[in-house]
Amino acid sequence: MTAKYNTRVGAAAGTFMPFTVGPDEIVLTGVTLEGIAEGDRVILDIDVSWLKPMCDLGELELMIRRDAPDGPIIYWTMETCYAQARTREECVLAGDGTMRHFFLTARSVEHKAQLAAYYLEGTVDAP
Repeated sequence: MTAKYNTRVGAAAGTFMPFTVGPDEIVLTGVTLEGIAEGDRVILDIDVSWLKPMCDLGELELMIRRDAPDGPIIYWTMETCYAQARTREECVLAGDGTMRHFFLTARSVEHKAQLAAYYLEGTVDAP
């Protein structure tokens, strides 16, 4: 595989006041990947640091959506923690010419997650 394109977008810890995620899904960030062709390998990396504001188990749902902030979900995970956590996940897709925009979204149904840092990194590799 040969790297064609790579971009990373997000917010580092300490650059914003951590905020509580609620039950409504919110867009954290998005990446636009140029030049995706049929057969390319598209790698989407999630890196999210979060805390829980309450004294019981915290939950955070993370989704990657394709095409638009409310587009189809192509990746979903639910993470839990007791104090703080760092979630690192990778989603690998077979590329096609219609792919371009990807969005990292989050929600915490019971307001039990506070975001401290988040990134979405996209890489396109040619065969």
